[in-house]
Amino acid sequence: MNALSNKSFLLYFISNTFALLGLWIQKIGVGWLTWEITGSTFWTSFVALALMAPAGIIGPLFAVYAENWNMRTASIILKTLMLLVGAMVWFLEFLDLHSLFTLAFLSIIQGLLSACYHPVRLVFVSVVVPRDLISSAVGLNSASFNGSRVIGPAFAGIFIALFNLESTFLIAVLAYIPLIPVLMYIPLRKRNKSLDNKDKFLKRFIEGGKVALNTPVIAKGLFVVFISAFFVRGMLEIQPTIAGEILNQGSLGLSLITATAGLGALSASIWIGLGKNNNLKIQTKLVFMLILGLIMSSIIGCISDMYLMALAFIIVGFTSTVIGIGTQTIIQMEVEDFFRARVLTWWSSLSFGSLTVGGILLGLAGEYIPLNIGLIIMPIIGFIIFKLVVKLHFKNKFI
Repeated sequence: MNALSNKSFLLYFISNTFALLGLWIQKIGVGWLTWEITGSTFWTSFVALALMAPAGIIGPLFAVYAENWNMRTASIILKTLMLLVGAMVWFLEFLDLHSLFTLAFLSIIQGLLSACYHPVRLVFVSVVVPRDLISSAVGLNSASFNGSRVIGPAFAGIFIALFNLESTFLIAVLAYIPLIPVLMYIPLRKRNKSLDNKDKFLKRFIEGGKVALNTPVIAKGLFVVFISAFFVRGMLEIQPTIAGEILNQGSLGLSLITATAGLGALSASIWIGLGKNNNLKIQTKLVFMLILGLIMSSIIGCISDMYLMALAFIIVGFTSTVIGIGTQTIIQMEVEDFFRARVLTWWSSLSFGSLTVGGILLGLAGEYIPLNIGLIIMPIIGFIIFKLVVKLHFKNKFI
């Protein structure tokens, strides 16, 4: 018996999947419009990363302060605001008033709202179903997220090619709507609220860092996350520039390489979920996936064929996701219940923070040197740093 047998969760699952599709359609549309308006690698990466950066900056803080909120009220308010931001993106395109400022500003606002909604969404799904269906609900929720990451960009490219950006943004807005009445009316299970004092966030954050750094297997995992996010995953956020500058392709080319990266991520989720892993196996996988990801990222800088590029992005999406899920799994296995959320907060901040800085630096480099050269060099730098730290700090004892 899985969570889809629960009518309330089924309604939530379907409507939330539509909303996620809308978010990805909007993200691809905004990225492509930014590239069309500016032709700038830096500004395209900045606008794309504006949707990601808040997850690492305020997401963990909000997770602590929101844990005792009314989940229904928080979900409705945040999703309604995200709907309104999406509507503003469409309306400004309808009036032909978009500029770099409007795209960057609305992306930052949407990113802030998404960062706030993420921890609420994770808790909300657990109170829609009885306790014995929580594991199934969480798994299906993750599948919905990764599945929309594959399908959403493909739809975006098709809609932009067949219609225009205005219609694409309108479709994205309409996709949000079904979720709001579902959030308002489905029955929710009562949950136990935390008794922790909220003003101790900084103390708990520091304690989580101490646990992570004093547990060698976790410290190594977080180092791999940093190298992967900074030197590999950043390129995933400048795909509009890659499609336009390197591949000389339009929106369909962008949707293809974005969707294939999502396909790689979805495949990795399934592969990890089906395997039986201990920490040694996971550590070995992390190192292998990091090296493979760095190599493939450099190869992407040498590719100008759209279909070979799409294949390469499948591998990059796969390796990045294995590293993300693998390190989360190590934390879940190694850390006691009392400290687990605090250590995961460090994982989240490091992952999204490194991704943001790495993506912006790659975009900035693209303003001064050919983008393909930057794509080749950056992973090489990442590999050199990885080898030096393993040798000097970990004394070549990484696995």
